[in-house]
Amino acid sequence: MRIMSLSFYLLPLSLFTISMLGISINRSNIIMILLCFEMMLLSIIVSLLYGSFFYNNNLGQIGSIFIMTMAAIESAIGLSIMIVFSKIKGSITIRFLNLLKG
Repeated sequence: MRIMSLSFYLLPLSLFTISMLGISINRSNIIMILLCFEMMLLSIIVSLLYGSFFYNNNLGQIGSIFIMTMAAIESAIGLSIMIVFSKIKGSITIRFLNLLKG
């Protein structure tokens, strides 16, 4: 059994920390928050693909396809909500998102 090097996970770890910093620093722009969340999912996908390549199995590839599908659905729904909200209010900020409560 091979021992996996930590350098394989340096890229996904750096992508994840950059996206966490982006979310924590920029809390007013919802588009930037969605982009940082997508980058988080990308880092998880890259991590799964590295593990799949290292252990020579297909479970990481199947999981990454599932995560990509869920990310596409999440971004489509989030962007459609933002488009409708921008048509109603004229601005996209987090302050006004409490108006979407039913």
